[in-house]
Amino acid sequence: MPIDLNLSISENEYIEIRDLVYAKSGIWLGENKKGLVKARLAKRIRTFNFKSFKEYQQFILKEENSDELIEVINAISTNVTSFFREPEHFQLLEQVILPEIVERKSKAGQKKIRIWSAACSSGEEVYTILMILREYFRDDHSWDIRVLGTDISTKVLGIAKKGCYDQEKIKDLPVHLRKKYFNKFYDDGREIYSVSEEIKKMATFARFNLMDEKFAFQSKLDIIFCRNAMIYFDLESRKCLVKKIFDSIDKIGYFFIGHSESLIGLPSDFKIVSPAVYKKIL
Repeated sequence: MPIDLNLSISENEYIEIRDLVYAKSGIWLGENKKGLVKARLAKRIRTFNFKSFKEYQQFILKEENSDELIEVINAISTNVTSFFREPEHFQLLEQVILPEIVERKSKAGQKKIRIWSAACSSGEEVYTILMILREYFRDDHSWDIRVLGTDISTKVLGIAKKGCYDQEKIKDLPVHLRKKYFNKFYDDGREIYSVSEEIKKMATFARFNLMDEKFAFQSKLDIIFCRNAMIYFDLESRKCLVKKIFDSIDKIGYFFIGHSESLIGLPSDFKIVSPAVYKKIL
């Protein structure tokens, strides 16, 4: 069915949907995203044969239709990612941070590493981290390594859990990593690459809202990647998020943000160690 070009969204309808998305996800759409909201929610409105945004809004506000609110967030969320995105971060992880963590934990008789990839989108960041870890430890399987990938969008998490990517997605991966950690197959003539079970078994994916009041992790985390998520939050939401992330990291641990983000102006005890990389030291 073609898009109904006559479907309109009033300023009040936009504000109500904008505020609802903010309350439930922390994503702040600002004052000039009405066209984006209209375009991305039009398909959902047609799915239910609603005549207006007002009818759709009344529908998603009902408690029994809470699953549809997730679809709203799925539609509005921007999920841009790639393997080895912002490569300087992964070079630092491999060459500096991992050796430091391994040395410190080995001296303490510990062999457990826990990493969280928040706002992980379709999983490329998680699998990049795991390939680096696997390359670093090579044949040493004595370490207990887990990477948690979370996102508010169930749609992208479904892709992440499958771990299947087309040729375009993996084109910039080093050849030796592609051969070692991916299995190639064909689907309707398309060349698809599936992440190996060796890597998949070290990953856990789950839906997670960064605006939750508390982060109830079972243990402190060594490293948190939360890149290019805060750009969608207002100042107060960013303050709360950074505080919760600080409290979730071990007494010596690292926090990665996107290069377009900064902790400047946010009350924080993190110490900057490299562009968009911070360290917690207690």
